[in-house]
Amino acid sequence: MKQQIAAGILAISMVGGVGTGVVAHQLKPDPKADPRTTPSATATTKKTDKPKSTKTANPPPGTGGRTKTSEPPKLPLAPVGALRIIPGAVGPVRVGMSKQDAYATGYFDADVSVPACNRTDDLAWKAGYSDQLDVHTNDDGSVSAIGIRGAGPRTRSGLGVGSTYESVQGVLGQVAPEAAGFDQTGLFVSEGAGWIGFLFNATPDAVAPTDTVTFVEVTSGERPGLTRSGC
Repeated sequence: MKQQIAAGILAISMVGGVGTGVVAHQLKPDPKADPRTTPSATATTKKTDKPKSTKTANPPPGTGGRTKTSEPPKLPLAPVGALRIIPGAVGPVRVGMSKQDAYATGYFDADVSVPACNRTDDLAWKAGYSDQLDVHTNDDGSVSAIGIRGAGPRTRSGLGVGSTYESVQGVLGQVAPEAAGFDQTGLFVSEGAGWIGFLFNATPDAVAPTDTVTFVEVTSGERPGLTRSGC
């Protein structure tokens, strides 16, 4: 009986030893294993993609990087008959204005060639005005005088080309007629530095109440000469 028990214990011990050896063998690392294929016990951090760039692409050549500012719209020009004659000015054009300022009014063309006179004018009234108005300029291009030879522009009192000597004298207050132009008569009125001159074809000693204004000129600083030549 004792021999049977001892044999059983030995058998159990042998079985347990085999089991223990198997477990130990499985836990022991294999020296021949490729470390590249062996899972690492260290936790790996997932690679984070870099944020995409938010840089704005350059605009295509020729389109520019900013909004183009358009020129402000120009106001419509007044018709020639609506232009007011005042001492030193006709409408918005004042004697003494620079070439640039006069051009900016919209009533003039600049650097106009006059082949018949072999010259280039700094300023010239646009079509629709040039048949009734002229402009003289100084050496720097500024306005020195404005002439009116058409019946459109008028003074506040309605005086202009075509007005009678009597009506002009009635508004001006019987001023003394003076020699002007080419053996002609001038009546003059000033306000501050500005002047208006009215020209009549008769001489001062022969001018009649019914004679009419043939030309008007506005200046500043000096009395109008009331003379014009072809060139």
